[in-house]
Amino acid sequence: MKRISNIQEPKNNSRKPSIIINMALSEWLLILSGVLTILYFWISHHFSYWRRKNVPYIDPSYIFGNLKDMVLMKSCAADHMITLYSHKKAQNEPVVGFYIFNKPALLIRDLDLIKSVLIKDFNKFSDRFTTCDPHSDALGSFNLFFIKNPYWKEMRSKLSPVFTSGKIKQMFPLVEEIGVELDKYLCNLALDSNTNVTEVKDICGLYTTDVIASVAFGVQANSLKNPNAEFRRNGKALFKFTPWRAFEFTVIFFLPQFVKIFGCKMFSKEAAQFLRGTINYIMAERTKSGLIRNDLIDTLVAFKKAAEADKDKQHIAQNTDMLVAQAAVFFTAGFETTSSSMSFGLYELSKKPELQKRLRQEIKDALVKCNGKINYDMILEMEYLNMVLQEVLRLYPPLPFLDRQCTLAEGEKEYSMKPLSDFGIPNGMPVYIPVYAIQRDPKFFPNPDEFDPERFSAANKANFPQLAYMPFGTGPHNCIGERFGILQAKLGLINFLRNHSVTTCEKTHKKMILDPNALIIQSKGGIYLKIVRDPLLA
Repeated sequence: MKRISNIQEPKNNSRKPSIIINMALSEWLLILSGVLTILYFWISHHFSYWRRKNVPYIDPSYIFGNLKDMVLMKSCAADHMITLYSHKKAQNEPVVGFYIFNKPALLIRDLDLIKSVLIKDFNKFSDRFTTCDPHSDALGSFNLFFIKNPYWKEMRSKLSPVFTSGKIKQMFPLVEEIGVELDKYLCNLALDSNTNVTEVKDICGLYTTDVIASVAFGVQANSLKNPNAEFRRNGKALFKFTPWRAFEFTVIFFLPQFVKIFGCKMFSKEAAQFLRGTINYIMAERTKSGLIRNDLIDTLVAFKKAAEADKDKQHIAQNTDMLVAQAAVFFTAGFETTSSSMSFGLYELSKKPELQKRLRQEIKDALVKCNGKINYDMILEMEYLNMVLQEVLRLYPPLPFLDRQCTLAEGEKEYSMKPLSDFGIPNGMPVYIPVYAIQRDPKFFPNPDEFDPERFSAANKANFPQLAYMPFGTGPHNCIGERFGILQAKLGLINFLRNHSVTTCEKTHKKMILDPNALIIQSKGGIYLKIVRDPLLA
């Protein structure tokens, strides 16, 4: 019996560790349960913000808030803004609350309130919510689009003289010169009646890249002669929306607090290296030669000289990246927005041959009147071209929304929206203005998805409120290059259509599909059209 007892003793001891393990496991489960409970109530509290504030809001999903489809790339930012703007809980409301993950944000729908935010009370909403990391992405952080006050105000005042109507008129011959090269490029294409299907966005991008390089920097990019040239290759890479690139833009625009954590950049290391090297070289050569071209580089050089002349005084131009950043954003935004507008315009005209015929007739009449060479004054007189481009920008504004952050003075607790709402916007809260959704609201534009340039005729422009149309924003923070971009697009369309027309083909979208990876408005898969040689002047 004793022997049996000795044998059974270890067996009893072997049970003790399992009991200890089971006890530890139950304790861990209890702790985990407590953590999950606390997390649940914490998230629930955050997602009850708008309910507690008695503001109409759209029910969020856990983790993503109201951005789930956009973050998962099921819908693009433009379509997602329409979803929020047109939600049944938002209809007839001046504002509607939503959540950027767990952060409360406000979507502004009322035009009078939009006017207050963008114009009347601009000093309280002068900063964008978007942010780039100044250490790892200086060119993204310091440029005029992202930079915060007070630096924004100083930089804007220095750059504004570059884009006056007088300066833009001086730029016209340089733009027209590249326009002629675009016409030559198209004429040199091996067009065949059965195989002349082309992706037109890329062609428009070659043109706009050469224009920006020439007008802003005084260099020949030669993209139309060599599509793989450095300027075009680097610019194209910036707006090639891979899943990671889409994630970077989403974080920059909606989750700026995580920009540094994830290492998100507006300008990649390679793009920043190219732009720094190129722009610093051009500025150095301009300083050495003393050449005056009245362009962006001249302004930056003058800004740099002023900083060097007064080294004892703190000057933002003492930071070289501050100067390079302005040229960088003008280059990237300038070629992308205009090439998109041109290609969307060609797409809509291809689907409506009668409208294309009317525009080409106006171009022909203008060419005849000025002996085959378009001049600046003639472009200003081309009413239908202006109507076409305005309608294109209504349907496809370059950026589908505007973002602002409420920035109050010391002692101010909130921004009052009375009498429209009893809710006061607290300091730091992001607000969004859904430009794309407003410009497609049937309340302002009947049959909003229909391409109809007549909306912008002199007789019809009074039929919709001024602030229902703002493709370049409005107020002090509007796009500084708006007039130049419009001129560039007009000249591009004239030189594209003077010897060619466009028609749809099997690869043309019957209805435009926007790329869900792209935060800015881009066509999914490109815009394929058939280009037909059809000279207006024999």
